[in-house]
Amino acid sequence: MFTPYRAIQIQISALVAYLKKHGNIVDYQEFYIFTGENFEKHKETVREKLLAFKPNIVGFSSYDMNYEFNISCAEFIKSVNPNIKTIAGGHSASVAPEHYLKHESLDFVCKGEGEETLVELLKALENNSTFADIKGLYWKKNNQEVVTNEARPLIVDLDSLPFLDRPAVHEQQLKMDYLPMVVGRGCPYKCDYCANETMKDLAPNQADFTRWRSPESVVMEIKECQKKYDFKTVYFYDDVFCLKLDWLKKFNELYKASFPDTPYRCLLRPEMANDERRIKMLAESGCYLIDMGVESGSYEYRRRMLGRNMSNELIENAVSIMDKYNIKMNAFLMTGMPDESIEDMWKSIKLLFKLRPVGVQTGIFYPLLGTPNYHWCVENDMIDWEKRKKMVVYSYDTCLKVPLHKRLFIIASKWILSGMPHLCRFNFRMLPWFFKIQYRLWVDKRVDYS
Repeated sequence: MFTPYRAIQIQISALVAYLKKHGNIVDYQEFYIFTGENFEKHKETVREKLLAFKPNIVGFSSYDMNYEFNISCAEFIKSVNPNIKTIAGGHSASVAPEHYLKHESLDFVCKGEGEETLVELLKALENNSTFADIKGLYWKKNNQEVVTNEARPLIVDLDSLPFLDRPAVHEQQLKMDYLPMVVGRGCPYKCDYCANETMKDLAPNQADFTRWRSPESVVMEIKECQKKYDFKTVYFYDDVFCLKLDWLKKFNELYKASFPDTPYRCLLRPEMANDERRIKMLAESGCYLIDMGVESGSYEYRRRMLGRNMSNELIENAVSIMDKYNIKMNAFLMTGMPDESIEDMWKSIKLLFKLRPVGVQTGIFYPLLGTPNYHWCVENDMIDWEKRKKMVVYSYDTCLKVPLHKRLFIIASKWILSGMPHLCRFNFRMLPWFFKIQYRLWVDKRVDYS
């Protein structure tokens, strides 16, 4: 996987676990990418890995911004050994398989969830049998004609899957003081900028898109991880945590009995945080921090362009309920969104002054393939395609066609929003860190991850 982030790749760990369960030998290699670089930097590392591991097939985890790296790497792999098969999966390849399969260096694309598709593909390759019956697979005939197989239903029983393969990401986990976890898959909400709905549309059993593991399974996996890793907290990565109150009630009982000294954080929608019963149970079981998507401080803009209909008053009330139970808030926001005015951006700053979160994660809008916001940008000729092609991370600049003064305001508002927890408390100790990032970003052309 080519990624700008040093993080635990949950999806990779899940695929590795399932492949190993079915008798396959798997190795994972992670490459960190930066703006202005290309695949050449990683060529020798890939060559060494190919010669040492001798894979039959190499898979690429795709998202919009690592496309060029994936294609260049696949071409290099074929030049080293043309008998190695290649497959791409993930959001970008699933939504736009033609972008990948137009290259001779890509043999397959997996559409949607990949566990069962990969295992069946490996069996077919081993037995030299047909690919035609493998659901969820795009493949090419000898004449390069692309074949689209039947879509694969989503895996409904998540307890039937093995726990995440932590050894695959062992080095990354050792650098963290928290344990990343997931309790389910899918999100029931339809945000116009998010890839979730495009992935849901790929499945024949869309009604099953939002699924959960049992609380017993989640607690058991955390206990297994305690034997191997020293972590202070647990971070549930799910897009939305604890949708069902009966699930949360059981989880509440098990978690606080099993991990009384291990607090956790999770993601929650403002609408759900307005339910005091839910917040009370979260607090009782050890939740100390909730990540909440605000995205914009302008209710009118949120409703019109983002598909998020919650009012500012609802968000403020959610935070007040969390305060009552001593749960802190980390806010997610975007800036530089399509048709977003400078006034809308100011409203985000004003709302954060009211909310006073302990942390803010701000991204500059990036149009994801297949989303309603992407189609809006295409229809209105808003995308600078050359700039979009070169971006590897969406946190520092915009790829939309905007005047220079607005571009500068977008970049400035990103940093103002991110610094609001410090600005609200007149804490300026982070200023040297801020200027260091700016220097490395704009002068050295490097992203600072330290």
